[in-house]
Amino acid sequence: MPWDGTLTPMPVNENFVPKIQVFEPHRASLPPLIPYIKEFWTRRAFATELARFNDKAEYLDSRLGKVWLVLNPLLLGFVYYLVVTIIRPGGTLPGLTRLDHLLIGLFTFYFAQNCVTAGALSITMGGRLILNQAFPRALLPFSCAIQAFQQFLPTIPVYIFVLVVGKWAYPTTIVPGWTWHFLWIPFILICTGLTGFGLALVFATLNVYFRDTNKLLTYITRIWMYLSPVLWLPNSLRGGMKALLWINPLGPVLNATSRVWVSGETLNKQTLVGCVFWAVASIMIGGYFFISRERDFAIRI
Repeated sequence: MPWDGTLTPMPVNENFVPKIQVFEPHRASLPPLIPYIKEFWTRRAFATELARFNDKAEYLDSRLGKVWLVLNPLLLGFVYYLVVTIIRPGGTLPGLTRLDHLLIGLFTFYFAQNCVTAGALSITMGGRLILNQAFPRALLPFSCAIQAFQQFLPTIPVYIFVLVVGKWAYPTTIVPGWTWHFLWIPFILICTGLTGFGLALVFATLNVYFRDTNKLLTYITRIWMYLSPVLWLPNSLRGGMKALLWINPLGPVLNATSRVWVSGETLNKQTLVGCVFWAVASIMIGGYFFISRERDFAIRI
């Protein structure tokens, strides 16, 4: 049947409400926080699915795939273990206890580091989402924190195996058995994740304005690890050097990790306060720095 030149109108959905986004420069200021937090929590499933997608895509072309999540820190741990034992042979700790401390320190540090490094790129890499969708931008660094936690989980069974071997090899030494102190582990992981997420918000914002931030971050995290109780024991610090443990955002949680996993001790008040302080401070500072400027992101990416 030939077309008569008339156009049939499209059916109108009465429930559809168009939402127009206008991107324009503005002075840094916080939006209404209660609606922002409510929308952030409502869309948490988006961050989880995005983390799952990125996790699969990261190792798509690798034959070993997610095995590298364990192999990478494990091999690096053995390298550092050889360096530490060669440079500083002897000491009061058995060899496997040193390895226990080194491995759990590396696993925990890489959890926080992955939060920060991936989160720093989340805004500049998510430009299409930002330009085409309206959502709290903090969900992008949050998805990176979820992904970092998912990549951290496979390292725990490996570490437990090393811990069991250490207990078998040194049944009467510092290597602990299974005690109620291990109930502190979820608290330590939450503080580590919150600290990493808060720092990711800071560096994600900086990376929008200064694209060299990501390149500098590679060296910052490397120096950060050397200044953290990973290659060295927290109780090895003397005098004013003990301040390194508390001015470092990851110092208290790494100290707590060593106390619980390696020494089988409970957390003292100072360590507990340090973990909570840096978790809260990172979220507060990073949240203000990020949220007050996120409406400017679409113009700058």
